[in-house]
Amino acid sequence: MQWIPDGPHQLEVIPFGVLFVWHNWDTERVRGSFSGVVNDIRYNRGSRSWDGWEAVFTFNNFIFPSGRAEYVEGRRITGVELQWNYFFAGFGIGYRTLLPPGHQDNALEVALTYEPGYRWFDRSTNTSPGFVVPSDTYEGRVHFRLRADMLDRNLMELAHRGVSFGGDLLSGHRAHWRQWGGVAFDAPDVQREKDYLAASAYAVAAGGVPFVPGERHRLVWSAYGGIGKSLDRFSTFRLPGRPTGYEWEALSLPMLPGVAFNELFPRRYTITDLTYRYEALFFLFPYIRATYGLVERPLFADNGTIKMRTDALPALGGGVVSGAPWNSQIELNYSYNFRIVRDSDGDLKKRGHGLFIFWSKEF
Repeated sequence: MQWIPDGPHQLEVIPFGVLFVWHNWDTERVRGSFSGVVNDIRYNRGSRSWDGWEAVFTFNNFIFPSGRAEYVEGRRITGVELQWNYFFAGFGIGYRTLLPPGHQDNALEVALTYEPGYRWFDRSTNTSPGFVVPSDTYEGRVHFRLRADMLDRNLMELAHRGVSFGGDLLSGHRAHWRQWGGVAFDAPDVQREKDYLAASAYAVAAGGVPFVPGERHRLVWSAYGGIGKSLDRFSTFRLPGRPTGYEWEALSLPMLPGVAFNELFPRRYTITDLTYRYEALFFLFPYIRATYGLVERPLFADNGTIKMRTDALPALGGGVVSGAPWNSQIELNYSYNFRIVRDSDGDLKKRGHGLFIFWSKEF
């Protein structure tokens, strides 16, 4: 559960949960995360005679029968509330080879897939009468994906030493796309939006603290970036992409402390953070984290219009990861974002708090 005090309306308290499935056989792998509303499945099938090459199949969807608005300076822009859903299947080819130190997630994986899908839209309770709903459309995407993981993880599966990096490149095309919007935000260029590009990359490195002996003291650095062309509300990036997560695919999703889940929708961003972590006990790991982001976000201009502007979003925070009873793990985190705009009883302030508690159990 994530709690953003004085945060965006309807996003101040966000419960979330997922069933995570990971099977890794010799020539076959299944990775899936299932929450009902959002589901993401990846199936890879190879053969010992294929020398690392494999067939790749994917599926992901978002289906939620309620309106979704956007937020500007912490305020909910109700006029643009809209029901919008999608699903994408995918098929293609990939290549995988093991990397040191040889644990479960340590591999180089490259894939090229074509992802046919469908988007559909409808009005919601608060949709403005002047808002033009987008057209339902077939959408096809070409997706290049790279993941490389050489991290050695500890008992709690936290990065201990090594590196991980990767990225995604998406090229999408919509078969039917008409003029939409017309409320609050600038009118979109629908002819350009029919074809879009989105590229993102990440890197994570872990090691000891310089001049401090021992294995209990760890520094973990990470960096994320994304940029796109002809992106709109439905194809752009969403930040933060996750509240927490440390397995190799979760590491590819950016975190931005003190911001509600998926609150921001930039066309370009860079985020870097540095974490110091200490092993207090073999199952107890307190940490502190400093984050700096340059993120495009919507802000109100002096005349009341909404403009996208790239702005700095520094944050500080800390927390603890601990083993828990019944073969489970718990994480508590607090963060303070110095420049996120929050509305406290009509009083706008450039600062924001964020807290989350995350509990996971292995079956």
